[in-house]
Amino acid sequence: MKLLFYVLSLVCVTIVQVKAQQPPPASNGLLRALEMQPDTVQPSAPTRPDTTQFNSADRPDTVRQLSPQSAAPITNRATDSTQSNPTSATVPGINPQTTPTNPAQAEEAVGRIGSLSGRLVATQGGKEQAVPFANIGVFRTSDSSSVTGGLTDEKGVFTITNLAPGVYYVLVQSLGYASKRLPRITITADNAAVNLGTVVLNETARQLDEVVVQGQRQAYEYSLDRKTINVDQLPIAQGGSAIDILQNVPSVTVDVDGALSLRGSSNVIVLVDGKPSGLTGLDRQAILEQIPASNIERIEIITNPSSRFDADGAAGIINIVLKKERKAGFNGTVQVNVGTRDKYDASINLNARFKQLNLFGSYNFRDTRRFQYRTSDRQNFFTDSTSFLSQRNDAIRRSANNNLRLGFDYTLSERDNVTVSVLYRPEYSYDSEVETFNTQNANRISLGQTLRLTEEREPERGLDYTFGYRRTFTKPGRELSVDATLSTNRGTETQNFTNSTTLPENLLTPNFLIGEQRASNSGDNRVGVLQADFVEPFKKKQRFETGLKYTYRRLGADYIFENRLNEAWVNNPNISNNFIYNEQTSAAYVNFGNELKKFSYQVGVRTEYTTINTDQRTTNQQYTRDYIYLFPSAFVNYNLNDAQKLQVNYTRRINRPSVRSLNPFIDLSDPLNIQFGNPFLNPELINSFELSHLWTGKSTSLTSSLFFRQTNNEITNYRTLREDGITEQTSLNLNRSQNYGLEVVLNQDITNWWKANGTFTFFQRSIQASADVPGILTRTNRSWTGRLTSDFRPTRALAIQLAVNYRSPFLVAQGTINSFFNVDIGVKQDVLKGRGTLSLRVSDIFNTLQFRSDSFGPNFLATSLGKRESRIGFIGFSYRLSKQKAKEKERDDDRERDNAPGEPDFNN
Repeated sequence: MKLLFYVLSLVCVTIVQVKAQQPPPASNGLLRALEMQPDTVQPSAPTRPDTTQFNSADRPDTVRQLSPQSAAPITNRATDSTQSNPTSATVPGINPQTTPTNPAQAEEAVGRIGSLSGRLVATQGGKEQAVPFANIGVFRTSDSSSVTGGLTDEKGVFTITNLAPGVYYVLVQSLGYASKRLPRITITADNAAVNLGTVVLNETARQLDEVVVQGQRQAYEYSLDRKTINVDQLPIAQGGSAIDILQNVPSVTVDVDGALSLRGSSNVIVLVDGKPSGLTGLDRQAILEQIPASNIERIEIITNPSSRFDADGAAGIINIVLKKERKAGFNGTVQVNVGTRDKYDASINLNARFKQLNLFGSYNFRDTRRFQYRTSDRQNFFTDSTSFLSQRNDAIRRSANNNLRLGFDYTLSERDNVTVSVLYRPEYSYDSEVETFNTQNANRISLGQTLRLTEEREPERGLDYTFGYRRTFTKPGRELSVDATLSTNRGTETQNFTNSTTLPENLLTPNFLIGEQRASNSGDNRVGVLQADFVEPFKKKQRFETGLKYTYRRLGADYIFENRLNEAWVNNPNISNNFIYNEQTSAAYVNFGNELKKFSYQVGVRTEYTTINTDQRTTNQQYTRDYIYLFPSAFVNYNLNDAQKLQVNYTRRINRPSVRSLNPFIDLSDPLNIQFGNPFLNPELINSFELSHLWTGKSTSLTSSLFFRQTNNEITNYRTLREDGITEQTSLNLNRSQNYGLEVVLNQDITNWWKANGTFTFFQRSIQASADVPGILTRTNRSWTGRLTSDFRPTRALAIQLAVNYRSPFLVAQGTINSFFNVDIGVKQDVLKGRGTLSLRVSDIFNTLQFRSDSFGPNFLATSLGKRESRIGFIGFSYRLSKQKAKEKERDDDRERDNAPGEPDFNN
């Protein structure tokens, strides 16, 4: 394998310009008529993350990236003065419009396709040396969008084809050399084959063995439709997981249990590399906890996706893009992190390319132990009495995750490419809990206590298989892609319970048996996706997209609960449960986009037909639901000038009930607080509107968004108290809810070594109950969130980041989550001539991150406090591997300079 990696070399020529923005959730106070404290309900059961057409390997889905046939030249833009790379010049003595040396070749290309060719060299020791495996990127001059690219061969020669008539610029990059931009290259019918001749690159330094990173990408990148978080630029995320990263993202909320919400909605789709993972059959938290930050390149958040994306997900899509080295030669990164209280993780990412074949692989190990506790106090109002129940739960949760990923890209021909990868995910978790129930009378005098000890173990493993095929055509911009994924996840969770009590027998709950119990839950989850997408450019700047998709999910859980009676284990049929969930969704979409001077637009429609079958085998209850909906979308962009952009968009989306919300079986695992699903739930239908404005100056950028989202048939959890002191929780459809507000994001370069990012969001949330739902669920509340991040770079090798988060109280259907805030700090220092990096981070340095809530029902009031270990220190070291003796340079730095102020990505 070592010899194989030595022979291979890698270059990935994808220019990713995805950025995002997203406003957050809402909140409410208490029912003043009842004189209650602000209230809360547990976050609704995690919705099933769904699949989407989005693929990070695809070109950005934007109406601005149309056929370049009518691209027009623009004036030179000023480069960003904050970038540290000083060199980007044209090549003296070279005419980009030189006619081809081979007239026959030019004649053949006329009217069919344009091409660029040339040779890269560098002067070493007074002699010209070829520069092999260099990146050649071709961009449209009118909007700096990426068109195509390629590599130089061993002799430094390159040829780029599939170019339509238009005006382009070329960006040349190679490790150890200053990047070079060749402007205003014009391809016409009379001059289709352009030869750039010999292009000379300048070395960035004489010492070739060290690695120097010149310039840095922004940690947070914003555009009108998305946010992009570049994880390597987040010192406050080092050593953590995807959950830790999202906890530092504006508009995203992560509660004490790791449950995720965006803009007040827990209905968020989570993808890995643009595709569903087998873990999506479980819950989002499982995905986010298992992926180490060291294996994540970036996280993309799209708040209002177009019709090309799956309609599922009211709040939007979170796409986790895993690392895949892009540089030529053998490359890789090794990273180790050690955290306080037994937290460890390590990772290695390797990559290599040889001509048409590109190999990549990674391995990650993460072992964490984390404590958490929760206290709750409930006041019960019965017909003739009042009582109290006080609970406290202390838990230690430990998990060991492994991720092994192997794959390859292979270029079958000039126009055909395939990608194959496999991800293997074994995991082992161990949890131990101690829970105390204290029953009290109206005077808060204890009537007795019940102690419950729980031990839980869960080994599981998953496999994700992906296959992708991409075909380009002679006509520029025409493209066909086919993707197939299969994800599986299997595991068996075992639990052991020991219950003891001092309560008198007449106060004991019948199902709360004293003694020992045990349970096992065998899960088998499969998710399969097959999709095809086709893009056809028309004349001028028109673009047509269409696609088909089929998604299949099968989620199974066989739960067996046993009591220890007379030294023997006896099955308890009242708690044992075997539930099978099958879902099939067939989808088709069409999109049409056009660009008219300063205007661009995209309109589309998607249809999805869904069939859901649930089989509650324990009680022999089967339910079948099927429905078909249309999901239109419309996006209109207007370029006020080079510095200001406007976008108005509308989308319709759906939220299908989660498996847990549909399962009618009564969960008695906590006999004092039982839960069951509602198989008659209707899906939520969401209409979402946004108006966004982006202004970019020399050292300042400001993004502001007005948003409105109306959800019909909103699904919520509803809890009631029975006369025997037991609460029941199930799911209901409300009439509708409305969320609207304003989000402002400000990026400011204060000095050349100090940059600040601030986000402020104000929003209102209203919930309206339907005629058959208790009226106390009709509520309205205002809330706001704020975040301030400061990035300090005293030297080129030292980076310091400080982040402060605050969220005011916010509303849920049956209560309010109170305010919370936290402060994180991270430091990174480059060592070993830039090949190594030392990192230090401390999350929640003041240990303030905790979640207080108040909730109510017709005959009870409750408060709770939850906190998990949040003040954690990590120290880490990473080392960059390379067989290529040259200086490293990040191509994204040049991308930022070439995308001058006022040229954001307008992907939809």
